[in-house]
Amino acid sequence: MRKTVICNITMKEKTDKCKYRTTDLSLPVSAREVVYPVSAFLEKTLTKDDEIKAVMLVKKDPNGNYQKNAAEFVEEILAINERIGAKIDFKTVETSFSEEQTVHEELLGKIVDEIDDKTHIIADITYGPKDLPIVLFSAMNFAEKFLECEIENIIYGQAVFKDGKPTDTKICDMVPLYYLNSVTNTIRSEDSIRARQMLKS
Repeated sequence: MRKTVICNITMKEKTDKCKYRTTDLSLPVSAREVVYPVSAFLEKTLTKDDEIKAVMLVKKDPNGNYQKNAAEFVEEILAINERIGAKIDFKTVETSFSEEQTVHEELLGKIVDEIDDKTHIIADITYGPKDLPIVLFSAMNFAEKFLECEIENIIYGQAVFKDGKPTDTKICDMVPLYYLNSVTNTIRSEDSIRARQMLKS
């Protein structure tokens, strides 16, 4: 199966490897310690027949941490794929670490350019600045509407931090959150009371 894996690359100076647990049978994870939760998920779900385009969303932080962190993502994915043997192609989407509208527009366009028609999309939104998930949701919405893509999983690695270290790490799927936006787009009403009732139902 052709899949597009989109991952927000962390800008942290020091990354933490964690074992992620799951309470969702549709989100299996390996026991491997990873930086990126999607790696643990892919180790349990990839097959040798899969063709993966792994798109790394990179914000160019002033300290250059993004370079080693992107390389770490590539190494992690290649390590989990050693036993599986899927075909994986890596792509990098770089934008400035800025909240200007032009940067957001550039990022949206670059993400859409990397999403092939009729692919299944898996995203990891665990890391990155606050604008990335918003822009990524817009890109996935476009891909669903116009590129005949299917949103498979939107992964988020939840953690409780103790003394600056992640503990009690858990993998979550944010697809329901993504579809909340779709719900509001489908409501048609000129009456605010009725619109509220429709939203709740």
